[in-house]
Amino acid sequence: MSRQPRVYVVAGGEVTEEELMAIQVEPGFVITADAGAQALLRVGMKPDLAVGDFDTTGRGFVGELARLEVSTEALPAEKAVTDLHFALIKAIERRPDEVRILGALGGQRYDHMLANIALLEWLAEQGVRGVLLHRTNRIRLLVGPGRLSLPRQGFQYVSLIPLSKEVRGVRTVGLKYPLHGETLHRIESRGISNEWSDAEAMVAIQTGKLLVVESREGLVP
Repeated sequence: MSRQPRVYVVAGGEVTEEELMAIQVEPGFVITADAGAQALLRVGMKPDLAVGDFDTTGRGFVGELARLEVSTEALPAEKAVTDLHFALIKAIERRPDEVRILGALGGQRYDHMLANIALLEWLAEQGVRGVLLHRTNRIRLLVGPGRLSLPRQGFQYVSLIPLSKEVRGVRTVGLKYPLHGETLHRIESRGISNEWSDAEAMVAIQTGKLLVVESREGLVP
């Protein structure tokens, strides 16, 4: 199996045409989970691989994908992982540097949304960068020791949310409210709603696991 430096995984949650069309700007191998394939087909694109139990689309959709010559892997409804998690397992097989996940946030199923955010930690344990993309949010996981660049790119706020009990040695550059080696605790909200002071910011940590959430209030900042 050939190596794919960038893999996209499109789930069945909220996703816009603009988000999907952005795949063509920076192409990569595209895997869809369940109804994610429908969203991709609506904008005239086809996945390289479609997986899922297809309970949302109906099993007849698998036949439609076959007619379009899309590779599929149908899963049983009763299984130990979600469709998105299985899609990420298939993504890891491509040995990517980064997996970009669309359609995993928003909607009525907060249980799925929380589980999807937690999958960033699973990806990190596989040695792969993961990023959750949404029209108003970008979520990444920073594992210490490490650092992330934060180009503003139309976002308004950046929040630093500890995933581990505490995150030590937090330093930021280019943000309105800087941190100079402090410790952030999971039970506190100190890292919420910082703002850029420069066009590009940076966050670095010594130990722990930190969710970095960039957001904007709508499509246009």
